[in-house]
Amino acid sequence: MTYSEFNHLLGSLNALSQEQMRQLRGELDNKLASSAVHGEPPLTEEELADQEAQRRLLAAGVISEIKPSRRVATGTERFTPISIQGEPLSETIIRERR
Repeated sequence: MTYSEFNHLLGSLNALSQEQMRQLRGELDNKLASSAVHGEPPLTEEELADQEAQRRLLAAGVISEIKPSRRVATGTERFTPISIQGEPLSETIIRERR
């Protein structure tokens, strides 16, 4: 989107009703939440309900932002430990605490 198209879009916001602005906010919040969890499966019904509740709280002024849904790890992610040189990190921590 060009800069002038974006400015035109911003200028068009003044013509929206309150309900249209709430609907636009919801759509933008959904887009932001889904981009925050890029590569993840679509939101579940429970996560969508949570997002809707957060949208209502935001509209009421109770919260200041909508947090993306927390995704539960499925165990499919592979844990890869980081190799370090020298003594094991646990020994370093024990020595430093003395």
